[in-house]
Amino acid sequence: MPKKTNNPIRDVIESVLAPVRIRALARELGVVKRQRKLDITVFVGAVVFGFATGAQRSLAGMRRAYERCTGQMLAPSGFYVRFSRELAQLLKRLMEDVMAQLQQQSPKLKHALGRFEQVLAADGSLIKLHESLAKRYPSVFPNKMGAGAKLHVVINVAGRSARSVQLVSGSRHDVTILKVGPWVAGKLLLMDLAYRKGLLLKRIAGLGGYFLLRKKQSDDLVVTTEPWGRKRLSALVPEFIGKPIDVMAELPWHFDRGPRKHKRYVMPVRVVGQWFAQEGQHRFYITNAPAELIVTEQVGPIYTARWEIELFFRELKLTHRIEQLPTRKQFVAESLIYGALLSLLLSRKLHQQLLPRTPLAPERWARIFANFALDIFNVTFGAARHSSLEPLRLARTLRREAPDPNVKRRNLLARARFGCFSSA
Repeated sequence: MPKKTNNPIRDVIESVLAPVRIRALARELGVVKRQRKLDITVFVGAVVFGFATGAQRSLAGMRRAYERCTGQMLAPSGFYVRFSRELAQLLKRLMEDVMAQLQQQSPKLKHALGRFEQVLAADGSLIKLHESLAKRYPSVFPNKMGAGAKLHVVINVAGRSARSVQLVSGSRHDVTILKVGPWVAGKLLLMDLAYRKGLLLKRIAGLGGYFLLRKKQSDDLVVTTEPWGRKRLSALVPEFIGKPIDVMAELPWHFDRGPRKHKRYVMPVRVVGQWFAQEGQHRFYITNAPAELIVTEQVGPIYTARWEIELFFRELKLTHRIEQLPTRKQFVAESLIYGALLSLLLSRKLHQQLLPRTPLAPERWARIFANFALDIFNVTFGAARHSSLEPLRLARTLRREAPDPNVKRRNLLARARFGCFSSA
């Protein structure tokens, strides 16, 4: 249990957004060249928590939140000019601090997922920008979206918190953004068809990691399992109508460049097909995880946990308003994007510390956090932080409202843990 203090909310927030840390980074990066009346710690707090001001996220709303918190009046131009390249870098560094802390205290995996160190999901999402930013952030759909950034995220599905974040141009393909390394060892990566590239899968396997993704319809792999050796998967399917399929097959891959780029290689993969009577067909998955780690019946339910990253993006867009970017300036847009990510990650940190034994109900907690975001901001950065009454009352309210009243309802992660598709 976290230590009880007169202001437990401030203690949680300042464990990451520590004033000393913010000021040191601000000096290092050149965010603050001369300390005048602007309080950089409160300014960062206003950017992070100011999404909750009004029906739309706006710079004016953040400025008003800052003024109410500090009692200092700022000219709109003086507030606006602070959104610089250096501020975007500062917010990015703070975001990385929160991600590192959340990874150290990530929830333990159990049941069907407990055989892996972590279960991760990777995906990218487009964020529409002002068309004047098309040169820096070209869109993949130039006729429909003048400019767009792609937010590529790898999340830990247990706790739905980001492990890595990259902000790149919208024209980049997901498979070129994901860079695997020793960090994948012992972990299971859930990916969609955008990552169906043999070389990437080969690298994940070579680094000691595991992957799970859907099979492309056009993939007619060569089965190597006896007694069907060297038979095409399409020829094998009629023998398994109404039954699951679990066989080994050869997945082709090749190098992207170099003298060997024209040579074709194959890697052994496990192909699992689960029968869906309502659809009258199999759903096929490709993985390198052996049956000792994932049994046949659990492959499909575990893959459904990939939807956690879609819910992560939905929360960013609907609750933290990451797509509300009222600007044509690059560094203002980047600062607001990192600010939205910081607010989401801090909400996870707050839940983790205030309710360490209560399972996270992400959608419910997101609504509660948004409702009280400005109160959290004020008791952390404002004059109320010197009071023992309001912070404790707010902490009690958050603890009371956070638990999901539908205790018997299984979320995506619980279904994956117990290997079932239905929510019953």
